[in-house]
Amino acid sequence: MSNTPSVDRREFFRTVILVMIILVMAGGMGVYVVSDPFIGDALVMVRAASLVRQLYHEQVNWEVALDAAREQMFDRLDRYSTYVDAERFEQMDEELSGAYCGIGVSVVGHDDGLMIMSVREGGPAADVGLMTGDLLIAVDSTVIVEAGFDVATRMLRGEEGTTVMLKVYRSVDKDTLDVEVTRAMIQFVHVAYAGIIDSSTLYIRVLDFDAGTSDDIEAALDSLLSDENNLTGIVLDLRGNPGGLFREARRTANLFLESGTFIVGTDGRSRWQDRQWHATGEDLTDNLPIAVLVDGGSASSSEIVAGALKQANRAVLVGDTTFGKGLVQGYIEFPDGGGIRLTMSRYYLDGGLYLNEFDSALNEIGSGLQPDHFVASERGQPFPRRLENSMLLQTFVNRNADDIIDAFQRGDLDDSWVDEFAQFARSEEFEYVSPTRQSVEFIAELIDERGASAKLEKAVDRLYRKTESADWDNFPKYADYIKRRLAQLAYEKKFGRQAAYEKVITRHSPEIAEAVAVINGEQ
Repeated sequence: MSNTPSVDRREFFRTVILVMIILVMAGGMGVYVVSDPFIGDALVMVRAASLVRQLYHEQVNWEVALDAAREQMFDRLDRYSTYVDAERFEQMDEELSGAYCGIGVSVVGHDDGLMIMSVREGGPAADVGLMTGDLLIAVDSTVIVEAGFDVATRMLRGEEGTTVMLKVYRSVDKDTLDVEVTRAMIQFVHVAYAGIIDSSTLYIRVLDFDAGTSDDIEAALDSLLSDENNLTGIVLDLRGNPGGLFREARRTANLFLESGTFIVGTDGRSRWQDRQWHATGEDLTDNLPIAVLVDGGSASSSEIVAGALKQANRAVLVGDTTFGKGLVQGYIEFPDGGGIRLTMSRYYLDGGLYLNEFDSALNEIGSGLQPDHFVASERGQPFPRRLENSMLLQTFVNRNADDIIDAFQRGDLDDSWVDEFAQFARSEEFEYVSPTRQSVEFIAELIDERGASAKLEKAVDRLYRKTESADWDNFPKYADYIKRRLAQLAYEKKFGRQAAYEKVITRHSPEIAEAVAVINGEQ
C-alpha cells in the first residue's frame, strides 16, 4: 500500500499553515500601516492625488505639481536638504569619482552667453586654443542665452571622445570663431599649488575636499618634506574652500595629527549616527608649525580640518572668521535616478565645540571659527568683488598680457597701469555703486516722490556727486590689489597656473605673508 496520499496531505497542511502565517503577518503589517500616523498621512496625500486625477475637470500637469510638492516638503528644512534630480545625481557621482568628461573649462554666466574664467592646462579646450575671457555664444548650434546657464553647461559635457561645436566671441580680436572640441576625461584639481616659498615654508593651496583631495595633499607632503628643504613650517591655504566630502576632511586632518588625537565627532537623531574619529597614524610633518589660512568662504569640510588642527593645538588660524557650517549631509538615491540630499547630523570638534546650535538647522549658518590672527581679505570687499564679477580684469589682460609681464619683471608695474585699467573700465561702462551712494539714491527718490525744497534737492545732488566720485576713487584705493591681479592673470595666460603661484601669488599676497610671519614668530 502506497503512502503517497499521506505525504500529500502533510504537504497540503504545511502549505495551509504557511499561507495562514503569511496572512497573519500581512494583517499585522496592515494594522501597523493604518496605525502609523506618518504612513496614514502619506496615504491621505496619495488618495487626494488619485481623486484629483479622476475627478478634476481640468488637465493637471503632474510633473509641475510633483515638483511643487517636493519643494514645499523641503522648504521647512535647512537649505542644504533638498530633492536632487537624476542629472544632478550624475554630477554628484562625478564629484565622488574625482573626474568628469568635458572640455576642461570653468565658466560663469554672462548676458551674452558663458564667459570662460579658466582653461585647464593640457585639456581639450586648451588644445584648440580657447582662452580665459572668451565668450561662448552657442553650443552645437544652441544659442546659450536662449537655452539657459544650466542647460548650456550640461551640453559642454558628454561621452569621452565625442565632439562639441562652439561659437566663441573673442573680445581681444573682436571676432567670432567656430571651434570643434573633443571631450575627454578631466581630473578635478584639488591642490592648485604646492611648493616651497620664502625659502623654508611649505605652501599648499587646497581648492575643495572632493574625492581624492587627501591623497593629493599627502602626495605633496611626500614629495616636498625632506631634510634637504630644511622647512620651518607649513601654510595650508583653505580660503574660499567650500568643503566637500566629510571623509576627505577626516583623512586630511589625520595627516597632521599623532595617533589617538581627536579629529571630529557627529551626532544625529539616531544613535547610529553618533560617531567619533581619532587620528590613526603618525604626523607626516613631524610636528612642523602650521598656519591655516581661512576666510568667510571656508566652510564645512574646510572647517573640520581647520578646527581639528586648531583644537589639537596643532595649528593657528590666520585670516577671517569661517562660514560656520557644522551640518553633515547624506545622499539617498531613488530607483528613478533622483533622490534627496538630507542633513542627518551635526559635527563637533574637540572640547564639544559645535558650529551650529541644536536649533540652528533652519538658521543655516553657525558661529564659524575665529582666527588667531585676523587679516581682512581685500577680495571679499564690495569693490574688488564687483570688479571680479565684471570679468574686466581678464579682458584687459587678454589685450595687454605681454606688456604687463614685461612691466612686472622690470618692477615697473606701477599705478599708471591702474589708471589705464580704470580708463578701460569706464570705456566698458563699468559702474560700482557703493552702499553709501545707494542710500543717497534712495533719499533722492523719496524727494522726487514727496517733494522738497530746492535747497535740500541741491544738497542731495551735491552729496550724490561726492559719493559717485568716491566710488571711482576705489581704483587708486585698491591699486596694489589690481596690480597683483593683473600680474597673476597675465602669468596664468602666458605660462600657466603654477607660474602664477610661483611668481606672483605666493610672493605678493598679504595674507600669505602674514601666515609666514606667524610661523616664523614675527607676529
